[in-house]
Amino acid sequence: PYMKRNTLEKLYLCLKNERPEVTVPEHIITAARKPIERMLEMSASLGL
Repeated sequence: PYMKRNTLEKLYLCLKNERPEVTVPEHIITAARKPIERMLEMSASLGL
């Protein structure tokens, strides 16, 4: 339901004004990086 609140205009303004700023704790970044890197490696190995 929350994704419906996003619009192209809101996305544009967010990118233009760099607001709101989202901060993520370092331990979350470290944990999230692992599956993202695996997905990118898998995509590369498949030539995607």
